[in-house]
Amino acid sequence: MLNRLLSFQILVLSLTLCISSCQPKPQAQRAFYHWQTSLSLSPAEQKSLQSLQVLRLYAKFFDVDWDEAQGQIVPLASIQIDTAGLRHLELIPVIYITNRTWDHVESEAQLETLVKRIIAKIDALAQPLGKPNLPEIQIDCDWTAGSRRVYFAFLEKLSKKLVQRKCRVSATIRLHQYKYPQRTGIPPVASGTLMLYNVGDLESWEEENSIFSKSAVDAYAPFPKYALPLDVVLPAFSWGVLFREGEMIRLLNELRVEDLSGDARFEQIAPQRFRVQKSTYLNGHYLYQGDLLRIETCGNAELLAAARFARKHLPVSGLHWVAIYHWYPGLGKVLSDDELEEVFAVF
Repeated sequence: MLNRLLSFQILVLSLTLCISSCQPKPQAQRAFYHWQTSLSLSPAEQKSLQSLQVLRLYAKFFDVDWDEAQGQIVPLASIQIDTAGLRHLELIPVIYITNRTWDHVESEAQLETLVKRIIAKIDALAQPLGKPNLPEIQIDCDWTAGSRRVYFAFLEKLSKKLVQRKCRVSATIRLHQYKYPQRTGIPPVASGTLMLYNVGDLESWEEENSIFSKSAVDAYAPFPKYALPLDVVLPAFSWGVLFREGEMIRLLNELRVEDLSGDARFEQIAPQRFRVQKSTYLNGHYLYQGDLLRIETCGNAELLAAARFARKHLPVSGLHWVAIYHWYPGLGKVLSDDELEEVFAVF
């Protein structure tokens, strides 16, 4: 009798383990970031997003910064939304706030006013969507030890204001903040989104690729347990880093090697590096003769490496969203739908 009971228990346990192992693992949902001031999806873009099963766009609604001339905190670079093509997408407003903004918040009343103005601005920009029931608002800020107290107080006030709307607040997390939470603190929000890029020394001419390199991100692993649910965003963008007299001057977005190769105004002096031969305009910026440009790109190889790093080192079972930064009209010329699908399929 005892042998039969043991055999039955073993059978039940075996069936339970089999059923558990056969259950499909939940897949992370797919998203893109949109970081331009005009959101208007062409029919081809709509088709591509649908074929990739992308359900969400994290769209930068505006920036918040301190304006010296006006002596106040102001919104900048507000988005314009064309609702055509957004029917199948969930739109999540992202607000980028400069770290220096917090240096000019001097009272609870001022912080309360800032929260109210940001919510009002989001509501105004979302009007073309009708009366959207926004499930989430994301704040993007690279806070420091010095700004942490004010920034976290802002997040708490924003979250409380949005509770009655059933709108959660999330925040972007940099790799150094994820690696050293005891130093930087953990923001008081519903969830975080780990930015798996911008890990090198942008201002050093010797840097190969400050956006992403496997050796740079490997140096952060392993990670401690993080007391906040995390999603992840991976890099798919390029820029030119402009140097003048040894100093990094600015970034020229979406600049690639092929944009400069064969142009007599630019001399290629090394892989990914150019010297300006003749003072000229480029992408709306005036460049002087002798200026130097380093081109940094995250193409398919870097994007796949970032995805595999995240799959290996992050608690993937808790990942709800995997996003790629960022969607723009020319992305399809750089990365095919098949290549993007390969990246999403890692999760």
